[in-house]
Amino acid sequence: MRRFVLFAIVSLFAALLFFAWTTWQQAQAFERETETIITRLSAESQVEQGKNQLLELLSFGYYDNYSKHLEELNQHKELQSAYAKSVEIMTWLFGGTALLLLLLAWFTRSDLGDVAYAMLGIAFISLLVGLATPILSIEASKDLPVLGETLLQYQSKGVLSTLDALYDNGYWWLALVLLIFSVVLPMMKTAVGGLTFFSRTSPLLEKWFHISHHLGKWSMADVFVVAILVAFFANSGADSLTHAEVRPGLWFFLGYVLLSMLAFQLLGRELKRE
Repeated sequence: MRRFVLFAIVSLFAALLFFAWTTWQQAQAFERETETIITRLSAESQVEQGKNQLLELLSFGYYDNYSKHLEELNQHKELQSAYAKSVEIMTWLFGGTALLLLLLAWFTRSDLGDVAYAMLGIAFISLLVGLATPILSIEASKDLPVLGETLLQYQSKGVLSTLDALYDNGYWWLALVLLIFSVVLPMMKTAVGGLTFFSRTSPLLEKWFHISHHLGKWSMADVFVVAILVAFFANSGADSLTHAEVRPGLWFFLGYVLLSMLAFQLLGRELKRE
């Protein structure tokens, strides 16, 4: 029975890694298709296509570059929609598998400590996806006379891509600060908390736990999530031109924040009991 439970837990963690990896891959594919669509809907491209449309009308369809452009644009939009649906499905599968793993840890061991360590494992995977995947996109578009639907501005950023942009623009000191407090410290906090699993009956448990607890105080992961949500609601519906959309990375980042907080609360209770 014990081997079966261990096999089930390992299998569920493997499934989590697969869903996380697939989510990241599909999210990157979605971004590539979006960038292609953005290029085709830019003002410069729309002016060029306006000329092609006129030539196609004057040539009675013999010069069909405009029709080909529309066909290719629709194909990219269909691919974009398919990737978005795939990301949504993978995210739900990740969440369902994580819930199943937590239930298995609880019913087979009935130990809050084991549930907490399962949470830390899930939180660490969620953190990796949340860091590498876009978390928010903002676009400004308008249906202009003659040109039609024109994209004026588009930005899609994640934690790591934001750090890269700050560094490229010369704000290396700000990128370094955000790297430490939003990436390094959350990962160290989770890793150090996980190390207590190997010393639960040792005096080192309390030491490791307090180290991870102090690291958590300096982590800005929860503040980062709140800031992103504020930015989302501030830009969503602010005017008819701007549209903000939450990307999948935010849900994984939010999952990390909630799971890690709850896991350390449970570990703290277990520590007091011992």
